[in-house]
Amino acid sequence: MAEQQFDTFICVHQREVGYLLEMVLRSYRLNFIPKGRLILITNDLPYLREFIQRIGFADETVLMDDRDCLSKEEMELPGWFRQQLIKLRSYEFCQTEKFCCLGADTVLLQTITEADLSDKGKPVLYYTRHKFPDGHFRYEKARVHYVADLLKVEPVNALRYVDFISDLFCFKREYLMSLNTYLEGLYGKNPYVNLLKGIQDKLENRNKFGEWTLYSVYVLDKLKADVTLRNSAEGFLYQAHSNLYLRLFQFNTKVAHFVSKDFDVDYITRQIIKRKLPLAGVL
Repeated sequence: MAEQQFDTFICVHQREVGYLLEMVLRSYRLNFIPKGRLILITNDLPYLREFIQRIGFADETVLMDDRDCLSKEEMELPGWFRQQLIKLRSYEFCQTEKFCCLGADTVLLQTITEADLSDKGKPVLYYTRHKFPDGHFRYEKARVHYVADLLKVEPVNALRYVDFISDLFCFKREYLMSLNTYLEGLYGKNPYVNLLKGIQDKLENRNKFGEWTLYSVYVLDKLKADVTLRNSAEGFLYQAHSNLYLRLFQFNTKVAHFVSKDFDVDYITRQIIKRKLPLAGVL
């Protein structure tokens, strides 16, 4: 039986184009099996188009401008919020029933199949299990509470998992459209502008909203959908937040999110080659 196709989109800020993006795209070409369309959305379309043509991906990608996805009022929000809104509005430009968001700094080190993304006809919801209630856990727990307040629900189910941050995230079209309709009922025709225009883009405010958590809390505690949850730490995802995390990484997960924007890309490449990953053959 043929694998179901999943459209995939990547939000790309101009500053991300020359960092890891080529490696990300080559890893997608090699390792993402249930390919649908690959869509790249950016704040600098001419710059991205030149890069995509230069590395030979012009025939494999659909390029869009941020302004194609957001209203004038939404474009006036800080950039961090704008990318989140594009993800939450992705049902407007993705065509498949289920579709994925891939980070512009997230490399697929191993094969990704339909079974990694979907179970019983619904997207798998990944979370990260924290061994101890450290600062990061408390930060994400506060985000769950902030988002639940926006949704006017008690996050009973979401609080069992807390951290839904994942840079290979699969959405269900029906759920995203339902979320948008629900928020319009609560906050009017421009719900995200009404919710976010008063929040300054500062580090201390960044857990007062979040696209992955908003979607997850809505699915788990408003819809109470019967979805499969998996711990991403069990061989699926590694998040390298700093050089220490990078040096500790064994490059043995399916997905690697290189969070810091100043990692040594040559070091990452050498580790992929050293471990004889299939990706080494296309870098």
